[in-house]
Amino acid sequence: MKIVLKNKENVYEQIVNEYKRFISLNILQNDDKLPSCRQLAKELGINPNTVSKAYSVLEQEGYIKVLPKKGVYVSYRSNNENSYINEIKEYLCSIKEKVSYDEISKIIKDLYGRDD
Repeated sequence: MKIVLKNKENVYEQIVNEYKRFISLNILQNDDKLPSCRQLAKELGINPNTVSKAYSVLEQEGYIKVLPKKGVYVSYRSNNENSYINEIKEYLCSIKEKVSYDEISKIIKDLYGRDD
């Protein structure tokens, strides 16, 4: 997991995005156990509350399940088609500040050979 503490993006958002990426690429699969909040916080050298916030977001979005006194588990089932769509969405989100909608639309039209 690559977390940059001096990045513009909040640390908890980086954790969320990294786990989403790992899950969408099937690096982490359904029912894989994740580190506890304290464990991950210690590894990254950050406050456990930051990890807890990231886990809360991931749980709300359906990527993980937190089972009290049992641990944190991936609970996201994806097929390959969904993972491609998730990858595309993730990439588009990462470049939307740099590339306009019209530019992306033109690229897609060019790729698919459409003039509409």
